[in-house]
Amino acid sequence: MKLIVWLGNPGEKYVKTRHNIWFFFLNQFVESNSFWDFVYDNKYWAEILQINYSTISGEQKKILFIKPMEYMNRSWNAVGKIMNFYKIDAKDLLVIHDDIDLMVWKVQFKFWWGLAGHNWLKDIAEKLWTKDFARIRIWVDRPAIQSQVSDYVLSSFKKEEIEKIQDRYLDFEKIVFEFINS
Repeated sequence: MKLIVWLGNPGEKYVKTRHNIWFFFLNQFVESNSFWDFVYDNKYWAEILQINYSTISGEQKKILFIKPMEYMNRSWNAVGKIMNFYKIDAKDLLVIHDDIDLMVWKVQFKFWWGLAGHNWLKDIAEKLWTKDFARIRIWVDRPAIQSQVSDYVLSSFKKEEIEKIQDRYLDFEKIVFEFINS
């Protein structure tokens, strides 16, 4: 089983913010692949979508997509419960998150990455006792003034940035399927 986690903040006021950019991609990913929709599960504090997937090699895999419905820095509550219940190894976890150190048109995928000062990634790594899980970072750019980071990541994208983001969707989808097929 693979677990793919989209980190973001719950609530209508955060829907189109930089912190929640992956929720934008997630909705497009679900629609373009004709997957079912997410269902909220109170036991895990998350919206969950479970699919059965045939890999390129013909192997059947269960894939869990989750959107934790707690603030980003408390995502471990959902991630940990699901990983423990389903006995999912860290190598089968993909965490997708925003990153202020990438330019607005950049996507990066790596296994065993540093945590780059992200408190929610640090929390997950501490609870797993390892950094050996996959991450996809998405561009949200950095504000000109360091003290404005929290306001910046909770702000909306500009129209031209949204166009660049939409242009990168297929790159994102390819990376997710590479992880699923690994």
